[in-house]
Amino acid sequence: MKNKSANISDDLSQKRPKKQMMVFSLAVILLICFPVAVFASYIYNVVLNNYAATADEEFYFTSDLLGADLSAIPTYYLGTDWQSAATITFKLRNFDSTLNISASDIAYSVTATASGSSAEGTLAAGGSPGNEATIELSIPVPADPNSPLTVTVTAVSTSPYTKTLQGIFIINSALSYTIADNAGSPIAWLKVTLEKDSTAALTRAVTINWPVGASPDMTNPIVINATSLDLTARTMTTVLNKAAVYELIFFKDSPAANYSGVTVS
Repeated sequence: MKNKSANISDDLSQKRPKKQMMVFSLAVILLICFPVAVFASYIYNVVLNNYAATADEEFYFTSDLLGADLSAIPTYYLGTDWQSAATITFKLRNFDSTLNISASDIAYSVTATASGSSAEGTLAAGGSPGNEATIELSIPVPADPNSPLTVTVTAVSTSPYTKTLQGIFIINSALSYTIADNAGSPIAWLKVTLEKDSTAALTRAVTINWPVGASPDMTNPIVINATSLDLTARTMTTVLNKAAVYELIFFKDSPAANYSGVTVS
């Protein structure tokens, strides 16, 4: 019985060093592998970040009018006669210089607010000196064409990366007019303002119509230089210079009334 107990004790004492050696070896392996795993993860992240930075540096989405700094959006002023829809025209490009050209196709979409058409397309990669697309957005005639219309245009690249460009376009009527409140006065003052527009012409033909109750001042140059005048139908057409302001007096039949209803087109 004593011999059997002694044998068991000897076996245990032999196994204990082996078990301790296994635990020690496992600890050493873990100590070695853990820094390697951390270092490998670090190397992977560095390579990935460098690749993303390099790819981003090779991505160029620009415009001749829209800007990328949304805290300082460029603003432009346009003139139109609102006889039909106005047009906003600009370019989108896949480069910012002859040396910096995007190596990937760029898909984009364009919108205009508060009103207007939209567009979408793709700028092909490369090109010499890069590629560009001409965008034309149609802006419908507003409810009040005599008041300035503010339109914000946004172009967004949807692939391979997202980037937003914006521009603000304030559209003024190239032809606007007012007739001041004239109740209690024997005359009514018509004021006509012509702005420069997108055409090269320096003058434009203007038609003035007026309702019953007053007659225009026949000594005014607007009337004298009219290309057509019909006092019975109460209408005239005359040629006026752009970038100028004109006034025309109407003599009222009834001084007490507020004479209105004059139209200029």
